[in-house]
Amino acid sequence: MKKISKTKMILEAAVVIGIALALVMPGAAAFANTKTLSIAKSDSSMDNPLGRDGGWIEQASGFWEASRGIHYMHAVDENIVWAVGYDGSGADLPVQEFTRTINGGDLWEADVIDTAPSDGDTAMIFALDENTAWAPIHSGDPQGIWKTSDGGDTWVRQDTAAFNGTGAFPNIVHFWNENDGWCQGDPVDGYYEMYTTTDGGDNWIRVPTENIPAPLSGEYGTVGYYDVVGDIVWWGTQNAYPLRVFKSTDRGYTWTVADTPFDAGSYVDIRFKDANNGLAMDKNFEDAVLAETSDGGETWPLVEYTGKCHGADFDYVPGTDNMYVSTGVQTGAPENNGATYSFDGGHSWISWLDVEGIQLWGTTWVEGEIGWAGNFNVDEFTGGMYKYTPGAAEPTLTIESVTGGKGITVVIKNVGNADATDVEYDITIEGGLIIIPKTDSGDLGTLVPGQSANVTFGPMGIGLGIITPMPEITVAAECAEGSSDETIRSGRIILFRVLI
Repeated sequence: MKKISKTKMILEAAVVIGIALALVMPGAAAFANTKTLSIAKSDSSMDNPLGRDGGWIEQASGFWEASRGIHYMHAVDENIVWAVGYDGSGADLPVQEFTRTINGGDLWEADVIDTAPSDGDTAMIFALDENTAWAPIHSGDPQGIWKTSDGGDTWVRQDTAAFNGTGAFPNIVHFWNENDGWCQGDPVDGYYEMYTTTDGGDNWIRVPTENIPAPLSGEYGTVGYYDVVGDIVWWGTQNAYPLRVFKSTDRGYTWTVADTPFDAGSYVDIRFKDANNGLAMDKNFEDAVLAETSDGGETWPLVEYTGKCHGADFDYVPGTDNMYVSTGVQTGAPENNGATYSFDGGHSWISWLDVEGIQLWGTTWVEGEIGWAGNFNVDEFTGGMYKYTPGAAEPTLTIESVTGGKGITVVIKNVGNADATDVEYDITIEGGLIIIPKTDSGDLGTLVPGQSANVTFGPMGIGLGIITPMPEITVAAECAEGSSDETIRSGRIILFRVLI
């Protein structure tokens, strides 16, 4: 039986950026760019820590039933966004509702897909503009692809995409323009049920079996887990082993497939920044597992990332060099809720403090670093959606880590969205019996957004906190733009060895 990806994702990782081994020489600095799943429920008992001074603001999703979650969103541009809801109350009732904004979220208007079966659920939604959208509906009678051409007032099932055989289950629909589209479902009659259309879905033609690699035993697609760059389409599988990523370079007519390194029982979602470079995420573990590709999805080595990467949803931020965003949703575990971002293609992740602890699921982003993430509403006028817009560009320096070993290693990072210039650091040791030297300082030059610098400092001496006070190590960093950070750590020093 297919398991549907309405997930409660459990993630726990510390926001720590690369730790380097210290050398016994002061002042050295080096630069480094550096499915058994359950329904996510609204956690109404959790305090809302959002501060209005951040880039995230709360919006009303427009759904009239309380605890409507949002598991999939699609932004057409900075004004037009569509999303589909699900029952987040814990009752797991089928939902055929969507919501839409045409003014960037100042007003979201929710409605029902009027001709959908009452026992059906929305898989995802794809929108072409403010009027035209398609939604796959599964688990009801009938299943299939529904289309609206009037902003959601009326919907029509496009019955030539049948999805009515044994094992049928529609997962994905995508259009390149008002005519050319593709949709995907689980295997029926021994091969994946996929269709293409050249007339907006009035006539869907099934992709023949010889054009598609055969499914593995027990293998399925997953609702909404896909991405498109130009004419290239990728989608991920679930359940069977190995977990795979399918790829088409001709808008869904012919297909190849590649293995991923994820374990059996996983769910593979993918996001690409261009035709060659992208990330795959296994969403089935407490810590999100990532793999990356630089050859268009032919190979997928694992990513050993630092920081907290949530596993509810993720997206590439269009127009950026290599920025990705992840969202987290877990009932009763605020430490695993919120949103994080990566500037380096998923290798290091930073938490947005203004939404830390808030349940966020489906997310979508457009150029300008503008994005939305679904939450759970209280009523039609309260909650259910968060929107991010960047403030004025400015650097933000942080002391990411201070570690011991054979000396002291400090990692200083710019987590802001502008260059930090003339970055200077100071390290001072107070206390201890005999420690030489006790200070170190230097100029790190410019740190671009997401860049870190590793500073190594090699004091030598004795400082055990027995005869004299325990040594205190103060690290400070500041840039010309005024951003600064400082931290104080206690540690023992035995000859060349520093224990923090």
